[in-house]
Amino acid sequence: MSAPSIKHIYTFPELCKEVEMLRHTFHTIRLVSPENCLTYYIKGNKLTADALCYKFWNRKSCCNYCISRQVLDSQGQCTKLESRNGHIFIVIAKYISLEGKIFTMEMITELTDISGLGYNEHVLVEIRRLQEENSRLIRDPLTGCYSRHYMDTYFDNYILEMEQQHQELCIALMDVDNFKHINDKYGHDTGDDVLRSFSQFWLKYFDYQHHSFITRYGGDEFIIISMSESYEQFCDRIISLASSMRKNIVLSDGHVVPFSFTIGCVCMSEVKKKLGHPHRDALFKLADKRMYLGKNAGRNRIVTSSE
Repeated sequence: MSAPSIKHIYTFPELCKEVEMLRHTFHTIRLVSPENCLTYYIKGNKLTADALCYKFWNRKSCCNYCISRQVLDSQGQCTKLESRNGHIFIVIAKYISLEGKIFTMEMITELTDISGLGYNEHVLVEIRRLQEENSRLIRDPLTGCYSRHYMDTYFDNYILEMEQQHQELCIALMDVDNFKHINDKYGHDTGDDVLRSFSQFWLKYFDYQHHSFITRYGGDEFIIISMSESYEQFCDRIISLASSMRKNIVLSDGHVVPFSFTIGCVCMSEVKKKLGHPHRDALFKLADKRMYLGKNAGRNRIVTSSE
């Protein structure tokens, strides 16, 4: 006998009826908009906007493991554990369409008893350890960028989302110039500071709220993956941001360490034109080729075409 299918498409009355039933089990039921991270609650006979979703967890920015992102990518259902003020919560989230608009429905309740083990310190420590371990799979601990594991896992879902949204999928492969020289001359701690400064700048402008994310691909290489109205628009934004970035760090002794970077940009439609279908490896290979064109031409530049 097959398992019952999960309902995804709702009218407002249908959603109200389900939420009323779920309130017997869950402490909090809310809708989260993938577009802007706003939460919505059913109050009376209407949907009312509230705070940004991560405020519930007393955070100032998006969660390392964003369950709404996972649900949006999979168009299914996900579960995770979260903590707030020393208390552990279970979050079950599913993808829904409410009268044509996409949301994540999050069902949240506090765990007061875990498989009969009781609410003790040993259990809390183990849960937090598992949370941290999961975060390391999602985020690079040094820079805060998404990990290569995350990109490899969800990139195909991102291609599917691009096609559904009728957007252009663009990437920028970025490499810090002469990074080995920085490490050799100033030490690995300074090299780490350069990578943090570099990545924190780009993280301000490319995150899932803007249909994009940035991954630490390896060492001093990073990849921005973004949906855009056009490749030209994406390239203009990369060039403008790169020109506005401060390209140095100041050491504790006042010494200034300059750095630069080279970027190779490409879009999926260019790959599809050549191959007839979207292909991730071909996309990355072309971006890598353009980045090395910039390196061979003297570094500290952005290459957007192979001509």
